[in-house]
Amino acid sequence: MATSFDPRTTWFGWGRTLLALAHVLTLALTGPAYLMPPVIGEGRVPQCGGIRAVSAYCLGGAEIGQEWRRWFMVALLLVVASGYRPRWTVLPHAWIAFSIGVSISLPDGGEAIARIICLLIIPLGLIDDRRWHWQAATTRLRPVPQGIAFAAFLGVRIQLAALYLQSGISKFGVPDWLNGSAEYYILRNPLFGVAGPLKPLLLWMSNSPVIVAGMTWGAIVIEVVIAVFLLSSARWRRIAFLLDIALHAGIIATMGLWSFSLIMIGSAAIAALPDAPPAPAQLPAEPALETPAQVTPRETQLSPAT
Repeated sequence: MATSFDPRTTWFGWGRTLLALAHVLTLALTGPAYLMPPVIGEGRVPQCGGIRAVSAYCLGGAEIGQEWRRWFMVALLLVVASGYRPRWTVLPHAWIAFSIGVSISLPDGGEAIARIICLLIIPLGLIDDRRWHWQAATTRLRPVPQGIAFAAFLGVRIQLAALYLQSGISKFGVPDWLNGSAEYYILRNPLFGVAGPLKPLLLWMSNSPVIVAGMTWGAIVIEVVIAVFLLSSARWRRIAFLLDIALHAGIIATMGLWSFSLIMIGSAAIAALPDAPPAPAQLPAEPALETPAQVTPRETQLSPAT
């Protein structure tokens, strides 16, 4: 499978776009003061010691305001999301994901997984010579870069599978998840509970023990199934991707976690890359070998008159 692997598909494009848009939402809708409030015991934010010194929030020192940094990152992320020159933008994208993950005061699980996925897909982006990541590939990959990219692709799948498996299995250690009542309390959480036009319907549905149990245990089953399918063939990975969309659409509807959900869906799209995409359309076909029956001796082509 490694010899036929080629990440240069729209699956890779959609994944990168969703990852970038998730961070665009975070940065554009939340000012630096709210992303980096002081935390007791953590010292000054952002922390710029060690490896964090290369963060976009630290480079250049205090002379550069955080608002300038914020909109600079938004501009770069919009270029990434547009799909322009993946080879050029994959490193800046990973840098911004790293910067957000290590610099904001209270990063969530989405920021952590985005930082890892954006790092893992660097080899996939560096071999992507397309002008736009929406286009079909027009060149063939060389074996060594292809093998490195395939190893990175396996890393993405293993990382996501481990995350979903751990998330599903760990819920059995929480009484509310085990007895099927967790979704009842999640929907009524004053900070992350359901809001908006769906609130009356979902609260009414959650009054039914059967529905609540189905929602609670269904989430666990879906997470475990996604983990298993991500380690399977391309067909099952695509089913895992559809389940991932359903799971995180539910999270958006009930908890409003847009950025986190877009990161997870984008990561699943990359993990669902096909095993062997169609051959580049503009490359000439390999010449067919002539069989002995197709080869006619020169003498037989001459007329008796000659």
